[in-house]
Amino acid sequence: MDVHVQALEECARQALRVKNMLDFDDAFVNSDVTAPQGDTKSDIFGELEGAGVLAAKIDAIWESVRSELGEGRNRMTNVERALGQVASNFRGAETGSGA
Repeated sequence: MDVHVQALEECARQALRVKNMLDFDDAFVNSDVTAPQGDTKSDIFGELEGAGVLAAKIDAIWESVRSELGEGRNRMTNVERALGQVASNFRGAETGSGA
């Protein structure tokens, strides 16, 4: 049964690794691109009609990305915990049956 527990623990480690990859700010590390700071200024679009609406839409998209990554991090945390609990239950069952 130890092989199963090791496999579960490895899956939990991978879940933690993936969770850490879903950090919004970390997505921009070692990149020429920077994370958006504050609200998008409509004047970057010059005299374009509807520039304010476009800037607001861009901000909404960035917020959506940030939110989705946060949800993914939460889910991966739950997966990691669940796998740890299952591994612990296997160990407990193994110890209990060996007595």
